[in-house]
Amino acid sequence: MDTVKPMKSKLFPLVALILVAILVLSACVPPTPTGDPIEQAMQTLQAQATQDYYATSIAQLATIQATQLSTIAPDPTNMNQIPTASQAVPTVVVTVPANTAVPPTAVPPTATAIPPTPTPKPCLQITFVSDLSIPDGTKLNAGSAFTKAWRLQNSGSCKWDTGFDIVFSKGNQLGANTVYDLPYEVAPGQTIDISINMVAPSVNGKYSSEWMLKSSNGVTFGTGSDSKGPFWVRMESINGQGVVYNFAESVCSAKWTNGLRKTLKCPGDEKDVKNGYAISKGNPIRENGATENEIGLITRPNQEADGYIQGIYPAFTVKDGDKFRATIQCEGGSTGCDIKFELYYTIEGQKATGLGQWHEVYDNNWKAVEVDLSFLAGKQVVFTLVVWNEGSAQNNRGLWLFPFIYRTK
Repeated sequence: MDTVKPMKSKLFPLVALILVAILVLSACVPPTPTGDPIEQAMQTLQAQATQDYYATSIAQLATIQATQLSTIAPDPTNMNQIPTASQAVPTVVVTVPANTAVPPTAVPPTATAIPPTPTPKPCLQITFVSDLSIPDGTKLNAGSAFTKAWRLQNSGSCKWDTGFDIVFSKGNQLGANTVYDLPYEVAPGQTIDISINMVAPSVNGKYSSEWMLKSSNGVTFGTGSDSKGPFWVRMESINGQGVVYNFAESVCSAKWTNGLRKTLKCPGDEKDVKNGYAISKGNPIRENGATENEIGLITRPNQEADGYIQGIYPAFTVKDGDKFRATIQCEGGSTGCDIKFELYYTIEGQKATGLGQWHEVYDNNWKAVEVDLSFLAGKQVVFTLVVWNEGSAQNNRGLWLFPFIYRTK
């Protein structure tokens, strides 16, 4: 006869459930009352109701469990009895009281969009607005005077004051000075109209003159995001009257050095009397104090007794009948001036050869110079202009008034 095993497995859930109930009831024991007596009484009643609820539920559960166990227990007189699937223990659902708090579902915070960091404005910057006169490509008769005007905007964050300058940057000066004062203050966002008087070059051709601004503390700036772009005039000279090369207009196409063998910047700085300088002026002052209407080349040697300044110009093809012409003198106001002017030429592969030299002092007089270049016709010639100190180094500012090559044939 088969042996029937005890049904310990059927009683274990009931024991476990009773133990859980005891733990729950112990957890529901209210803490020692403190504070307001009415609130203490309310808390005690609520805790007692919850405890009674769970006690009743556990008792009902125990009765159900015992009934089901006795129903499915095998008959000891019938050892072949096997419980059917319909006699399986049902799942018991315990309902949680409605006033039991349920923790809220955590909601993640919404991500906040971070705007991009704006690019700061530069302190000094120009925005070109428009040409007010002489638009690019304008054709003018050679030697004619004109006024170039621009409208510019202060697109930086710093104010432009009257200590700022308009400065020549690159190209051909077109008879203008190298520096002009800014006429009035310009706050950020405001515009200014700038005008400069110029002269169309004597030689037919297309010309460009570039300009920028310089702050009161010496910072040169212009247009574009990097503040390094110029504003300009681009024009064409037509109907030339025999002038084929102008040394004053082309001053910065030459290489300038001084008696110290030092290369000089171009245009030079009139305050740099120690090293000397070379600049062009549209309306230079003669020795007698009169203002000239022709362009001039100012050359100052370095400040030594034997100092000099020389400019070596690019090669030029000479034709029969070409002549070098200039009026030489000390610049107006340079009292005590005592200098020597020299003109040289060089043909590739040969040494420099003198074409003439002329001594000048400050005496309200000047000298007209003309040199026939016909013997160099057909050759590529490099011309060099030189000015020397003659014993003294004070106020030696030499003026080459309208130095040019004139073609007669």
